[in-house]
Amino acid sequence: MSYSCTKNMKAFIDSHNKKILRPTTNPTNRTCNCIVKNQCPMNGECLAENIIYEATLSTADVINDTPVKYIGLTATSFKKRFSNHKKSFNHECYENETELSKHFWNLKRANKNPTVAWKILRRTGGFQRSSLKCNLCLNEKLEIATNFDNLINSRSELVSKCRHINRHTLALFDTKD
Repeated sequence: MSYSCTKNMKAFIDSHNKKILRPTTNPTNRTCNCIVKNQCPMNGECLAENIIYEATLSTADVINDTPVKYIGLTATSFKKRFSNHKKSFNHECYENETELSKHFWNLKRANKNPTVAWKILRRTGGFQRSSLKCNLCLNEKLEIATNFDNLINSRSELVSKCRHINRHTLALFDTKD
């Protein structure tokens, strides 16, 4: 097999860029695909992408327990992120996935019957290759830094590295395409 039979580096990079830069099209502009519309966790906006969200964790005992808040982000649809949260609420082996699930399981062990209410705080853009900045991560850090009343987010989130940049690196390039 000679070098003339294989793809050159430019062809690999062009193929990778084409795959990454391909616009994702949503043929229908639906905002919710819940089967029972009145049980949507985001009040009809569960398909929203690139959002900063707030989860308010409360118990039935509202007199003694004050609700706590958790601020999170998702670059994909909220519905996908919500399913991961549900997994960590239903299975104790995933308790340490987020600070929200840790607190949820602490309340559950104390027989307090926790409930979670969700809302969108901000809609923003994701990672920008031109500036190498992620508006999603920056806005989440801003929300955590300014909303510190009854917040259960860990402070280490303020100094964490953006996890969305990995999607745009050549290290993840698949040569099988």
